[in-house]
Parts: sequence; C-alpha cells; structure tokens
Amino acid sequence: MKLHDRQLRDIYVDLLIEAAKKHPNLVIVEADLMKAAKTTGFAEVFPERTINVGVAEANMIGVAAGLSNMG
Repeated sequence: MKLHDRQLRDIYVDLLIEAAKKHPNLVIVEADLMKAAKTTGFAEVFPERTINVGVAEANMIGVAAGLSNMG
C-alpha cells in the first residue's frame, strides 16, 4: 500500500506507536475522540499510557501540563 492511499489518521497512530516504543514516557491524552482520531490502535498497544478525560478539553490541558511537569 502506498503512503498516499492511507488516511492521515492511520499514519498518525502508526507514528505514535512507533514513537512510544522508543520513548517510554510518551502518553496520549484524549478528550473522548479516540474513535474519530483512530487512536484506539494506540490504546490497544499501550492501554496504560492512554488517558481519556472525557468531554473535558479544559481539564485535558491541565492533565497534559501536569504530566509534562512531572517528566
């Protein structure tokens, strides 16, 4: 399959998984859009590194800031 035959969301999640294998501190923070963004694939491989805050985008920013602060 050629790269241009794939959806950008599929490429995005594949690259996230690849990056997470190299960087153990990488996590994703979602706002209830896993199906739309197709990041369910990441959650299947790294369930402990997937945080879904629900429909709470403002809260998601705080969670991401806290995670970043902790390294």
